[in-house]
Amino acid sequence: MKRKIVLLGATILLAGTLAMGCGSKEEAKTEDTKTEESAKTDDAKEESEWQYVSADEALKAAKAGETHILDVREWDNYVEGRLINSQWCPIFPLEDESLVEKMTTYAKDKLMDGKEIYIVCNSGQRGAQKATGVLEDAGIDKDLIYTVEGGAKALAKMKNALTTSRVDENIDWQYAEAKDVIADKDAQIIDVRDDENFEAGHLAGSLHSDLTDVEDVKLQKSLVEMSNDLDPAKPVYFMCYSGNKCAKTGVSLLQDAGFKADQLFIIKDGAKGADAKAAFEK
Repeated sequence: MKRKIVLLGATILLAGTLAMGCGSKEEAKTEDTKTEESAKTDDAKEESEWQYVSADEALKAAKAGETHILDVREWDNYVEGRLINSQWCPIFPLEDESLVEKMTTYAKDKLMDGKEIYIVCNSGQRGAQKATGVLEDAGIDKDLIYTVEGGAKALAKMKNALTTSRVDENIDWQYAEAKDVIADKDAQIIDVRDDENFEAGHLAGSLHSDLTDVEDVKLQKSLVEMSNDLDPAKPVYFMCYSGNKCAKTGVSLLQDAGFKADQLFIIKDGAKGADAKAAFEK
């Protein structure tokens, strides 16, 4: 069950002692002193409110795909295991203030749809709290923002909660005909088949990044590293064996890498398609 935990920002300290005969001293206090003590009391009453959701409830929401699951960990931690349908937008390292600006832009572009947001950080503390503040400053209603209690550490204790598979993501997969890809002068083609099949035949100008083991973290990292050489303003087309798992994994990874969803396509039928076969070169 979702819940709110209220943390007192400070402990109220009551200064002074009440004793017989002290009335005259109290009356002697200056207006400045009273104002100062009043200010301290007001500060002590300040509260910081965080909303929490359990790891189990977060997993259920992730599978349903109707909630934003915002993972704010560093890439190397995130790629090793994530909730299905997660969106990656790091706030770590916390001292990197450029990430605040990036998260603000991300929030305005992708999180302003009124859906609840569940934040996953390492342990459900500092990272999630900072991210919550950034999202609120970006204009998101604080009542929509929840921290996954215990963070990734709690999720890791649950069987199969964290995964490296991306083939069942709640993504609106886009497909393109091979003949149209071949005719597109701006096409950036990534062939994600194994070395042997790629060398036997591929579309002209294709880049190669093996993703045959779709859950292999090393292969996933390799593709993301290669994407640094791509132009995010131009369409990217994925060629795999049949236009399914390997290509879907590639699309999901590049979305995490910052590519816009409407620029990512899967070549329909993959290498099995007649048009693709006819155009292959060694």
